[in-house]
Amino acid sequence: MVDMVDEKGGTPKKLEELLNEIVEEMRNARSEEELEVLRKKADILEDLIEAYEGDKDLEKIPLLMEKVGEMVEDILQPLKELLNELYSPERVQAMGKSVAEFYKSLVEAGMDKEAALELTKEYMDSINPGKKLMEMLGGLMKGHGGRFQIPGFPHGRGGERKTDGEGE
Repeated sequence: MVDMVDEKGGTPKKLEELLNEIVEEMRNARSEEELEVLRKKADILEDLIEAYEGDKDLEKIPLLMEKVGEMVEDILQPLKELLNELYSPERVQAMGKSVAEFYKSLVEAGMDKEAALELTKEYMDSINPGKKLMEMLGGLMKGHGGRFQIPGFPHGRGGERKTDGEGE
């Protein structure tokens, strides 16, 4: 099958030859109806060529996955280390004591237990560094529409770059 593929574009030679034959027949068409039939055949062949060339992008997927896998690992490993540091047993214990003391001081000051509990939950959220980190990362992803672009990989159908509102 190697000799049936055009080395320049990778399109099967048979499809290219058929398209050239149809174009030649279009030049020699004797009626408008004959020309219309040939145009439809040419369109079908062009679609086949596009489909064939589009399938070649599938060959890039393993390479892309390999690169993405490395990138994800490069991101996740420091993130895991940071989370382990943020949630070390000593830090969690200190945070727990701080939250308990906060609640206790509110109740001792005469605040209603339910109100004290609500304020304590807010306090706990405010001193939780892991939650803040995740919120920041979530904000970054929202800033990019949740999509990160990978250089050298098509941005949508046919490799064109999509913009907001286009093609969706």
